Amino acid sequence: MKPALLIAFLTSTLPLCAGSFLDSYKLETIKLPDGIPAEVGGLAFDPDGKLYVSLRRSDVLRANPVADPNAFDWKLFASGFHNGCGIVAPESGKILVSQMAELTSATDTDGDGVADSYRNVADGWGLSGNYHETNDICPDGKGGYFLAIGTASYNGPTFEHTKGKYSELGRRGRNYSSVQYRGWIMHLDKNGALNPWASGFRMHNGIFTDPDGDTWCSDNQGDWKDITPFYHIEKGNFYGHPSSLVWDKDWPKDKDPLLTYRNDLDAYNKHRSKAAVLLPHSFCRSGAKPIMIPRDGSFGEYFAGQFILPDNNSQSLCRIMIEKVDGVHQGMATYLLSGSGLRSGNNRHVFSPDGKQLYIGQTVRGWGKLAEGLQRLTYNGGTPFDVATINITPDGFKLNFTKDIPEIKPSDISVTSAVYQPRWTYGSPAEDKRTHQITIVESNGNQSVSISLSGFEPGRLYEIKLPELKDSEETNIHNQLFYYTVHKIPGK
Repeated sequence: MKPALLIAFLTSTLPLCAGSFLDSYKLETIKLPDGIPAEVGGLAFDPDGKLYVSLRRSDVLRANPVADPNAFDWKLFASGFHNGCGIVAPESGKILVSQMAELTSATDTDGDGVADSYRNVADGWGLSGNYHETNDICPDGKGGYFLAIGTASYNGPTFEHTKGKYSELGRRGRNYSSVQYRGWIMHLDKNGALNPWASGFRMHNGIFTDPDGDTWCSDNQGDWKDITPFYHIEKGNFYGHPSSLVWDKDWPKDKDPLLTYRNDLDAYNKHRSKAAVLLPHSFCRSGAKPIMIPRDGSFGEYFAGQFILPDNNSQSLCRIMIEKVDGVHQGMATYLLSGSGLRSGNNRHVFSPDGKQLYIGQTVRGWGKLAEGLQRLTYNGGTPFDVATINITPDGFKLNFTKDIPEIKPSDISVTSAVYQPRWTYGSPAEDKRTHQITIVESNGNQSVSISLSGFEPGRLYEIKLPELKDSEETNIHNQLFYYTVHKIPGK
């Protein structure tokens, strides 16, 4: 059996030098009203620039953002939602909240700033009563929406009376799909028709459609998820967690998907769609809702068009760059920010209408130290010293920096590799570890360098460690650790 994915591996975690980054970006904590459980399930701006915050324990707050983080005019806009972990605001005074049992609209019809009309928009999925079955929503760019419908956890029960169809086969496993379409992405078109779109998810805690119409989501390491994946979503594809297959119309009704694929990993790997990018567990423990950095440069020109993936289980926002090689999505992962005042529990985020501010909603849901609430990252101009992008070449990689760099020798850089195989176990260890020799380092102007690697092969994610570089102003480089998932090598 061929390895499902080879990954470059580095045993040590590198410190992050945040000085130059926080010269260009300002991090603030936004004060929410006293006396509320500040567990943020969703964030959205409406067309008038008002910010909506969905709290997991039923309420939705609204405010007009101001410069002073302690002076937001918070007001209760709507209430009564069951673990609302997704929200959009398509119109002024109207929101859609993806609570556990349904997608609900709440509208302020009389203009007093409080929703007075609630309507069930869609509920074509099941609910078992398990605490883990949360959902998220994003626009599809065509007047409809995608919904990420999470699975249940073995840490919680299934109620005696469930909503929707029930499956005994789907009830099995660490994360399970005992009721219809748990572990799926659903599509709600502009006419209100709800249909299954893609399967195989464990806990895809967040979904996003970019300006080109491509849809993306992450998932959580666990059973059938080796490490944290970042997926490009295509209709009809299976993304690796078998429990959801009991609700696939083409899957035999009496066939146990967990047992089938546990006993036949070759068939499993042929069926599943691989992640565009993988992020090792030491780097990103729990991927949440992705978002794209504005392409117009309003949040910094060097990172424009890249993705931010928040880590729900650490003090990190990951930065992901995607490129397409021979029709296949793949790319780089590093940090946008890690530590430096950023709290843990990073769950949802949204850009302000002008694209200069990133609002970050946080909740840890009991997995770690309490870190609930809202923070804001504002771009103040300037350029942090970092690797902006990494592009694949026929022999290795081209690293593109944001500033001029000193001379780099082959001995300054290290690259190692390993393999991860998703199985029924909780996560997977690194296997087949290798070290790659750097045979050539070639400068391409003052801000770019190309490296050639021995044993450079497709099907690998390479982990690249840089030295402690400094720019001309003696500022340390922001990141030294990078991962690149290689599915295709150009020209090979």
